[in-house]
Amino acid sequence: MVVASAVAFVLFCVSSYFAFLGLWLVFPFAGLEVALLFYCFYLRIRANFNTEVIIFNEDSVTVERGYNHAEESWEYQRLWTKFFVKNPTIRGYPKQIFIRSHGKELEIGSFLNKSDKEILIKDLKDVVYA
Repeated sequence: MVVASAVAFVLFCVSSYFAFLGLWLVFPFAGLEVALLFYCFYLRIRANFNTEVIIFNEDSVTVERGYNHAEESWEYQRLWTKFFVKNPTIRGYPKQIFIRSHGKELEIGSFLNKSDKEILIKDLKDVVYA
């Protein structure tokens, strides 16, 4: 937020200079630009708190997804649940991890990078095959 505040301050100084020269219409557009900048920072920071929790019980597997708390939840019967790892169709893209049960399929960890997905695959193998 320090970067956004610094950019807003510089933009305010420049638009003040132009307003002093008589180009006062620069102020509203500078304000819109700062508002858009802060909104983009908000969206990026909110996306950083995206989480998924996979809960393994004796008879069910629950996947909860949300930002600060569980906003969505899916529950599958553990005996019928299978995990699939699909290789990417485009070279350089990360693998895709899916959970499937009774014809329903859900991608897990779509927001993870390549190395984090490899760790998730290893952890899922440890839990499922233990």
